[in-house]
Amino acid sequence: MDAARLNGMTIVSVAEAARLGPITDVVFDSEPFRVAALQVRGEGTNFVIPFDQVRNLGADAVTVESSQVTQMASAGGTFDGLPRLSQLLKLKVVDDGGTLIGLLQSIDLDPATGRVQRLVAHRGGVLGVGGVSTTIAVEAVRSIGADLLTVAVNASSPKDRDTAKTT
Repeated sequence: MDAARLNGMTIVSVAEAARLGPITDVVFDSEPFRVAALQVRGEGTNFVIPFDQVRNLGADAVTVESSQVTQMASAGGTFDGLPRLSQLLKLKVVDDGGTLIGLLQSIDLDPATGRVQRLVAHRGGVLGVGGVSTTIAVEAVRSIGADLLTVAVNASSPKDRDTAKTT
């Protein structure tokens, strides 16, 4: 599942049969690289739902057991300072040899666990047409910074060749 699909999906409380609000961003934990929480815009307030409280990522909505699983979004809180999808999709991806692979285009998740499975970087093209997309296994991610995401890629090693495939 592309993490960007979550933006705008509605959070539904199963116990109260109520809409809690739409997802406005996805919060990631970088060690291990997985979804840590979902940021939600509720009625007059923003809150987060820890991913371990998500019951199901459905085709149309995300379900939680009850509204009691929500946490207020606050500065200095548990999820403050963790990278958000909106920030990650602006990063340049560079390999450890100093080669620009492209801009991070998508993050694919395992919907059951929230673990990141692979990344896709894109370089070149005009208005989204043309260019080269590179699929990167999550195991190749070395570091996530404010401006860059670095990955280990070594074309001479069969393991690394499977890690970054150009499509």
